Amino acid sequence: MRPEDGSWMTLRLALRRRILWEYLLEPLLGPFSAPLRRHIAIKEANQSFGHVRRFIAECNESLARYMPPGLANSWGVSLAEWSREGNDIVSNLRLKTLRKKETIIPIRITVGTEQVKIGDELMLLSDSETILNSVSRKVSDFFST
Repeated sequence: MRPEDGSWMTLRLALRRRILWEYLLEPLLGPFSAPLRRHIAIKEANQSFGHVRRFIAECNESLARYMPPGLANSWGVSLAEWSREGNDIVSNLRLKTLRKKETIIPIRITVGTEQVKIGDELMLLSDSETILNSVSRKVSDFFST
């Protein structure tokens, strides 16, 4: 029985890619496989988080309407560029406002697993809707309390 939401297809594609990498490309590329795999993972993360960056830009534009121009750097939402950390690629979601201390939410993708961890939540990297929902919930919670 297959789920109606298509998540089985996403999982199936992830498994195919992993098998292709481990049994064909990794042995063929040898010592060049790890840096290439991380480079590909960063590129995929940028693609997977493109809609999140658009959401962040829209949030900041909405907030800018209600803030004086001189305070623009004192509040907002930002997503740091991806960087390598061991076998993972990492980023941070930063939330700040004048009334609260800045909050930093770590985002971590373990290369080769097709999973992303946003704060304490674990989800598939290819599930863009769940990723966006998680980020938007964290932004909403931060600014509403």
